[in-house]
Amino acid sequence: EKYPELAALGVKKALIYFTELIVIFCVIYTGSYVYYVQKVETFEEENLSFSQKVIKTMVKETGSENEQINQALEIADNYSGPSMVGALFVSAFISFWIAIFLDVFTLSVFGLFTCLIAKIKMNYKAVFNMSVYAITLSLILRTIYVVVTMLTSFEIKYFDVMYVAVAYISLAAAIFLIKSDVIKQHLELMKIIEEGKEKIEQTIVIPRKKDDEEKKENKDGDKEEKKEDEKETEGQGSNA
Repeated sequence: EKYPELAALGVKKALIYFTELIVIFCVIYTGSYVYYVQKVETFEEENLSFSQKVIKTMVKETGSENEQINQALEIADNYSGPSMVGALFVSAFISFWIAIFLDVFTLSVFGLFTCLIAKIKMNYKAVFNMSVYAITLSLILRTIYVVVTMLTSFEIKYFDVMYVAVAYISLAAAIFLIKSDVIKQHLELMKIIEEGKEKIEQTIVIPRKKDDEEKKENKDGDKEEKKEDEKETEGQGSNA
């Protein structure tokens, strides 16, 4: 119900809101990844530092060879624990901001097609703003899903498709709700206009044509009677 108001807030506020969402998501993601590296992932080597564990885990995920892993471990020696956490957060923020922004753009395109189907005129800025806010629930679900898949072996097939579909359902519902509000406002306006017409007709007295004609005939009759009386008086004076 708040989507029409959110659509009118402007693109700048929508992007700030979007960035705040990504920051929250990346904080949770980074914390989960740190916990995964320290508590869940197992390593053959002992006495590895936190930075070395992170690098080795990332290299393993890419399927690199042992030589590349050894080179990565040497590079990890230059990073302390806090600096590695910061690097994880920054890299996650950049990658997820770009990826989810593309999802928002795709969602806004679907929103424009929905506006055409619903036969409602909306500019792209309003649809884009609504797409940003519509991605909120999907991003919450994605955060939960990423944490669960990181810490367990649980996976959902075609989750990325479902992730966008949930956002589109929210966006489409908002667009059709706006259409129904526009129809209601139009009907209320027509009702007000009709009531105004009735009040005007009641207050303004429209003279009747018959009354005017009757008054005119009465005036003409009075003039003729006066002329006859004048003739009679003139005739009496001449006889005298």
